Amino acid sequence: MHLLPIAISGLQIGLVFGLAGMAFVAFFGFLGMYFHNRRTEQWHQTARLALEKGQPLPTMPTEETEVTSPRREAAGDIRSGLILIAVGVGLYLFLGRFISPGLGVVGAIPGLIGLSLLLYGSIGLMVGGNPPSASNPPAPRP
Repeated sequence: MHLLPIAISGLQIGLVFGLAGMAFVAFFGFLGMYFHNRRTEQWHQTARLALEKGQPLPTMPTEETEVTSPRREAAGDIRSGLILIAVGVGLYLFLGRFISPGLGVVGAIPGLIGLSLLLYGSIGLMVGGNPPSASNPPAPRP
């Protein structure tokens, strides 16, 4: 006796996994929006109560943004570039060796993007400004 009475093809399995992946991303996206909305509603309730009682209006909490120096951003670009070059080489070797010799060129896409990020980060390190200090604070990000 078979556990599954129907035959399942590879296309059906791929379709199920693709749809499940999209449902997973959509679920957590909506969950994030829901909790962000709840946090904003709670701040509005707190502000309304403070105004009713004659208290000063509390400041609205903002998303914490990390201010980075140009050197740190350039180092991040270089790191991302090296990772993408490695992914491109891995795709080239895997697809070209095991799947089809002509399919290995797909690895050129992340490889070339990584090369451009590496070049951009290197130029940013050479040209980049001084890191922010106490006398030269960074401009606030919008």
